[in-house]
Amino acid sequence: MAGRIITVRHSVVEVNLKLLQWTLFIDMLGYREVNGSISTDRDAEAFIEFMETNKHILGFSNRDEVKERYEKDNFNFYEYYDVDSCFVSDSIIITYKPKEVEKLTNEELKFMHSANALFIICMRLKTIIFNCFTEKGIFLRGGISSKYSYIKDSFAVGEGVIEAYLAESSIAKSPRIVLHPNIEENKKLIEKINFLSDAMYGGRSLIQRDSQDGILFLDYIGFALSSSDLKSQSVARAAALDPLRFAAQRVVTDNYVRRHCEALRSKLQELNSALEKLGAGGEEHEKLLRVLSKFIWLKEYHNRSIAGVKELERYHVA
Repeated sequence: MAGRIITVRHSVVEVNLKLLQWTLFIDMLGYREVNGSISTDRDAEAFIEFMETNKHILGFSNRDEVKERYEKDNFNFYEYYDVDSCFVSDSIIITYKPKEVEKLTNEELKFMHSANALFIICMRLKTIIFNCFTEKGIFLRGGISSKYSYIKDSFAVGEGVIEAYLAESSIAKSPRIVLHPNIEENKKLIEKINFLSDAMYGGRSLIQRDSQDGILFLDYIGFALSSSDLKSQSVARAAALDPLRFAAQRVVTDNYVRRHCEALRSKLQELNSALEKLGAGGEEHEKLLRVLSKFIWLKEYHNRSIAGVKELERYHVA
């Protein structure tokens, strides 16, 4: 009996890697107090105008001029990501959704670019944070997820949205932007974040670990300081090439820390005054104490961030 020869054709399927998706759920602490005081059209319009400025900041960071600038960069952010956002009541949801890129076939590069994207996100986020505490005395609390999410118009869905929300509502507690603990399990990503911190930001890490609960959070004050820190090789090189631009950047950094200090002092004074009026005991007193503890955390973070920077010592919050 003649045997049959069966030929099996193996198809080679090339799978393009994607960068990690980043989704942020940001809540405005103090929004409800501000919103509750709105009782006229004028008040409502003023607050909506403020919310529109935050929307404008998001849009401004994604304008065509910025995209063209990234085309000349070693890492073209927009080649790898689509950016979408929506506003829900007192919250902002932003997602950086990765694209399929044929040339991305290297795992090391995947995590390097994903980490780099997180630095870019922090850079943009600190601008929104600045707008909120300077314009309304509002500080932000948020959570970050690396799981899938999808935003279209005013709709936001996916486990990334849920995870970022849980990080904000259940883990963050204080005015900080935390990484969901699941992110820390990605050792390669954390390794690349630390590498970029050392190579580009003078060893000042993008993320800090809270000594009280061990949670990782974005160090937005440290990121602001790094832009004029001569311990960073990239900053030192830029300062040597353009001293006037470096001097201007130091003014920007000083202004950021000064305004943060002023807004924080004002918030602490407001809370302490309210506590004095209420007197000890009672449900409202206990509630205010819990709120105060959040801003005491922020005060300690602020002071720790500027410790050892002589020109910023005057912005210590007592």
